Amino acid sequence: MEISSVPSYKLISQLSFATAPALYAALWLGAGIVLGGWLWIAPGILIAATLLLALISLLAARKTLRLALLPLACTWLLLGLLLSEIEPAPDLQTQLSLLAESGAATTVDGNVIRTTPVRLTQSTSPFGNTTREERSESLDLRVASADGHPISGGLRATLYGPADQPFPAIHCGDQIHALVSLHVPERYLDPGVWDATAWLRQQGIGVVGSLKTSAVTLTPASGRSSFACWLHSVQQAGSQRLMDFASTSSRLPRWMLLSHADAGMLSAMILGDRTYLDHQARVGFERTGSFHLLVVSGMHLAIFAACIFGLAGLLRLPRLWSTAVTIACSFAYALLAGFGEPVQRSFWMVTLYLLARLLFRERNSLNVIGFAAVCLLALDPRSLWGASFQMTLLSVLIVAGVAVPVAEHTFGPYLHAARNLGLIAIDPGLPPPVAQFRVTLRLISSHLEPFLGRRAARFLPSALVRLTLRSLELLIISALIELAMSLPMAIYFHRVTAVGLPVNLLVVPLIGLALPSALITFAILLVWPSVAIIPAAITAALLHGIGGIVQLFSGMGAGDIRISSPGVLAIVAGILLIGLAVWAARNSRFPVALPIVALACSAACVFYPRALAYHPGVLEVTAIDVGQGDCLLLVSPQGKTLLIDAGGPIGGAQASNANFEIGEDVVSPVLWSRNIRRLDAVALTHAHSDHMGGMPSVLRNFRPRALWVGNNPGIPAYKALLDEARHLGIPVESMAAGKDFAFGGAQVQVLAPPAGYVPGPAASNDDSLVLHVAVGETSVLLEGDAQAASEQQMLGEGLHSDLLKVGHHGSKTSTTPRFLAAVAPTYAVISVASRNPYGHPKMEILDRLQQDHIRTFRTDAEGATSFYLDGSSVSTQVLAAK
Repeated sequence: MEISSVPSYKLISQLSFATAPALYAALWLGAGIVLGGWLWIAPGILIAATLLLALISLLAARKTLRLALLPLACTWLLLGLLLSEIEPAPDLQTQLSLLAESGAATTVDGNVIRTTPVRLTQSTSPFGNTTREERSESLDLRVASADGHPISGGLRATLYGPADQPFPAIHCGDQIHALVSLHVPERYLDPGVWDATAWLRQQGIGVVGSLKTSAVTLTPASGRSSFACWLHSVQQAGSQRLMDFASTSSRLPRWMLLSHADAGMLSAMILGDRTYLDHQARVGFERTGSFHLLVVSGMHLAIFAACIFGLAGLLRLPRLWSTAVTIACSFAYALLAGFGEPVQRSFWMVTLYLLARLLFRERNSLNVIGFAAVCLLALDPRSLWGASFQMTLLSVLIVAGVAVPVAEHTFGPYLHAARNLGLIAIDPGLPPPVAQFRVTLRLISSHLEPFLGRRAARFLPSALVRLTLRSLELLIISALIELAMSLPMAIYFHRVTAVGLPVNLLVVPLIGLALPSALITFAILLVWPSVAIIPAAITAALLHGIGGIVQLFSGMGAGDIRISSPGVLAIVAGILLIGLAVWAARNSRFPVALPIVALACSAACVFYPRALAYHPGVLEVTAIDVGQGDCLLLVSPQGKTLLIDAGGPIGGAQASNANFEIGEDVVSPVLWSRNIRRLDAVALTHAHSDHMGGMPSVLRNFRPRALWVGNNPGIPAYKALLDEARHLGIPVESMAAGKDFAFGGAQVQVLAPPAGYVPGPAASNDDSLVLHVAVGETSVLLEGDAQAASEQQMLGEGLHSDLLKVGHHGSKTSTTPRFLAAVAPTYAVISVASRNPYGHPKMEILDRLQQDHIRTFRTDAEGATSFYLDGSSVSTQVLAAK
């Protein structure tokens, strides 16, 4: 770089339509897309109005640019509205969905479009505790026919087979003829819960299912496979090569060896394949707000593109050739990473940025970002609503719009002035403090010459200054991004990471070294595996350093703060403050202080207190839809909160899916949607996994003031829960029949288990903690999974209640006639999953409830349902519906 080009604060251009027209166009276009979510205007009218306003803008611009701003803004606004209306919606795949809802086994013909590695799993019979080993594989099929009738759609199926029998080798492009048990994707009908059905539909998947290896006829693909299949197979082969390489032995120290967990991280980092990603590593990165560093993201592609572009500069390639080579290499890397939606978006942003550098003479970075955003939104307007698009765009906007100006107004001129100290002639043209800074560096160098020699004395002071200022630059960028990211992190992940800044500050430089090292390792591994040990050792050391930092900070309890969703006013205020920060960094008289304060206030908006949504003087009982499990939320007349059970996987100690956890992904979002940040108490009825499975996440996310338990056997899962509670400092209170106490304006009576109850060696339904909660003349009986024996013991108590939580999901082993007659409820609620393997609720129980004229609600039909007991009457409200 020529020293005559040393920049100063005077080179920071103001933010205006003249300097960044594309940025303003992107803002107006985005506003139009947002408006399209609430307003519909006939496309014909929109097209005519857009063309008319474009013509008016053109005519006005001939007079003066300022006169054209309003019609031009309206043009982009209407264009965004038009794009949001004409974008095709995902195919609902109605025929395939209707077929799946019938529940009958279906003969399906289709082509395999995605496979996953075969896994060895343990499954538990729904009607017993015996486990068996099976092999399983997830497949995506493009369905061609069902039961001999032509039908189109996408199917995600799980193939099962006994572990001791051969498992078919299935490849992308193969044709399958199989008997499949189809069903529609499970959707939890609760407020605030992510809609997995809509997400699958966007991927072209309309139904899910399962099939056995014995019912599959496989026809290998003939001829050349499709490009998508070839790309998928390349990615899978690359991941498998990394996993196999991690199994090779070496005499190197452990910290220089790639473990299977390290290979899984590499597969996610460079190939975008999360199949082998270690669950513990994933949790650590999520808790520190650095998960984007673990998987292929915009930052990875940007680092790769920067390396290629820098290498092209060192080779002194012309600007056009450097751009072309960088785009070509970035495209190849994006393909290698699977070319998924986030990778595609990152590639197009890199490409558009590089092209804009060629097209725009002034190369205003904000204008380039706006240009990229306009192109991406024009191609996919729906991406505006995605967290990935918003967070990627916000990151680059903060770097270019706030961090760079702040740096240039503070230490930036000194950073650039620390180069070429031998060129004294340009000092008079610099600001006096910067010129004095250069003189000081020369004096330091002259004093060091006797000790270090001439060359080292000239190089070392300026190099140390540049290193220090670059570190300061990274600190400022990381801090500003963390402040700006607080809002989307709170909205989408209900998480604010107090340790995000130090983690990113320490890890980002290591990622910058680890990514090129990992790519070199992978490239050499493909052609000369024995030589790959050398770069693999460097990569392993860097990965272990990254993992150690993440695990250290993730273990800090105060580092991961879970919060409820910010309110509309807080979100709007946060967005406006981020906009103010970008504007102030270039246009304000306080270009450093004001942007930082604005971003800090934006981050503070997520902590703006929102009152608990409850009805004073009324006891609320809400049955949360957790599938085949139990979860109830009680809000007392004085606003105290009690969660009873937290759902979980059925089948005893069955392991949960590493990518889905009922407590984190269903129960917690429901509570956050109610503005609950901390629970007053959590009660566990008994130690079955469909009641206890989601409890650890609830304890971590809401830190209840007490955990109520009955008398449960000391099985490993229950002991682990108690240990987690003690680790979090949550008092554990044992409950037994006869205990009676007040809870926030309600009266709680414990009916079971009896005081002298001794549980068996395994968890049992009759271990259930049964509670009777009353407000005035109204009450609710919550009996967990209590069965006939426990119900018989409770008959001597005053059981009459207006609302009954039916025992054991409507099984015929509970809700006996004498017990139901003693309770005599007006309302009943059954927590149950559709298509559950037990056939719950049993028709016998439903008939019994109907004969007694009890109005019955089911979570599989109505979803989350609230009952309000005001002391004299009961009212109901269905919170979510199909």
